[in-house]
Amino acid sequence: MLAVLAQALLAAFRARLGPGYQGATPDTIQRRFLDTPGTIIINNGDTITVRIDRRAYSPVLRQASLPTDTAVTWWHGRRLRYEFA
Repeated sequence: MLAVLAQALLAAFRARLGPGYQGATPDTIQRRFLDTPGTIIINNGDTITVRIDRRAYSPVLRQASLPTDTAVTWWHGRRLRYEFA
């Protein structure tokens, strides 16, 4: 079940990245986007901000129209935000 969910999430992420990444393999996505250094900041316990360090592929992420502020229901409604350093 987790493998099917991971595959669906990867397909949705590739679709948001644009036409150049439709056929990208999981290891390419991992290397270019997910394996990125950054800082996790906990604000008052109800908002978590992930500040992603700049990399060569940061412009692709900025143009991907990913939500920057999301309520995570299974996390007791805490807000998850991300931003670029």
